[in-house]
Amino acid sequence: MIRHWPAVEGDLAREYGITAPELARMSTRRFLALIGAMSDQSRFARAWRATPRRADSPEEIARITGIPAA
Repeated sequence: MIRHWPAVEGDLAREYGITAPELARMSTRRFLALIGAMSDQSRFARAWRATPRRADSPEEIARITGIPAA
């Protein structure tokens, strides 16, 4: 999701009229509910569908997240 943050922020503004300061104060529950309810045509939804998400190994997860494997 971080990789597509400009799309997330833009879609929240476009679809719900949410500003960056409002987004910063938003609860995680509300954020996830709004993301989940975005239209299939939102920029984030299109980018998310095009992003491979399978990560089986700690090394792959570390590569994706930038957090070293333990």
